[in-house]
Amino acid sequence: MILDLASFARDLARARSIPERVDLAAARLLELGFNSMCYDYTPVPLSHEGIVMAPNLVEPRNVPESFTRLWLESGYAAMDPVQALAVRASLPFVWSVAEGSGSALREVLAPSHAPVVHYLRDTRMSCGVTVPMHLPGGEFATFTGVRIDPEPDFEEDAGRRLGDVALLGTLLHASIYPTLDRKMRTCRHVHLTRRERECLQWCARGLTTKEIADRLSRSAATVTLHLENAARKLGARNRAQAVARAAHYHVLDGAH
Repeated sequence: MILDLASFARDLARARSIPERVDLAAARLLELGFNSMCYDYTPVPLSHEGIVMAPNLVEPRNVPESFTRLWLESGYAAMDPVQALAVRASLPFVWSVAEGSGSALREVLAPSHAPVVHYLRDTRMSCGVTVPMHLPGGEFATFTGVRIDPEPDFEEDAGRRLGDVALLGTLLHASIYPTLDRKMRTCRHVHLTRRERECLQWCARGLTTKEIADRLSRSAATVTLHLENAARKLGARNRAQAVARAAHYHVLDGAH
């Protein structure tokens, strides 16, 4: 089947919301044999320790009600082998958690992924295609089509759909990304106050505590307190590490 991608692009341009755009993509994926899907976006895919982070935006379709809660609130994002592979992949790939599968997931599967593997098997979402999208600023998005109860030869068939799924995902992401606000593009797992961000940004520019205090018309003691609070929230041992981690999590972007 050859998808009418020009028509899909026009439909996306007319859509007024992210859910409406995702619905359009889900309908096109269904034509390719994928009856579930998920689009997600994160400004920071990995923690400073290299652990997969829960995305800021998750838009699944035709998945169990428990899916979003488990991935965003119960730590399943960090245990997701598909996402673990996606953050290190540059090309779309076919994956399967079926017993005995030799899919691309074999490169990353570890005992720590067991809860997600069992969940995908239990919910019969055992095979799919994922399109990783690495953005220039380090941001990351994925587009995944899933087959519920796949036939034995579905992995091979899914491989022939990689190009179409990749184009769908790329077009969907291109229509969603410009609509994301600053809050969505900032790591939601780190919460610094405006003053803490300002102090860290000036610190990143090489200013001393006294110089920052003069800039902000605050006392040196107040600036020190802001920097210490920021370091504590970031789990940093000193200012240099706090600045590095703040930059990693994009929380300094647009600080003032």
